[in-house]
Amino acid sequence: MKVKHFGAAEFGVGLLSGALLGVAVGVMMAPSSGIETRMRISRCANGLIYSAADLFEQAKSSIDIAALQLEKVVGLQERSLRRRLNSIKAQLEEFHLNEA
Repeated sequence: MKVKHFGAAEFGVGLLSGALLGVAVGVMMAPSSGIETRMRISRCANGLIYSAADLFEQAKSSIDIAALQLEKVVGLQERSLRRRLNSIKAQLEEFHLNEA
C-alpha cells in the first residue's frame, strides 16, 4: 500500500478551507444578528488596525533611536581610528627623518 504525502500546496488549501468553514459556522451559530456580528467584527478589526499602527510607530521610533546610537558609536570609533592613524603617520615621519 502506497502512502500519500501532502505538500505545502495541499496543506495551504486544507488550512484555508478549514478557516473559511470555521468562519461560516461561527457566523451561523452566533447568538446575535448578522448586522450586529459584522459591526462587532468591524470594531475588532479597527482596534487591530490601530494596535498595529501603534506597534509600527513604536518600532519605527526604536529603530530611529538605535540608528542614532549606532551613529554615535561609529563616530567615536572613527575619531579613535583617525587619532591612531595620525599617531602612526607621525611615527613614520619621525622614523623617516631619523634615517636621513
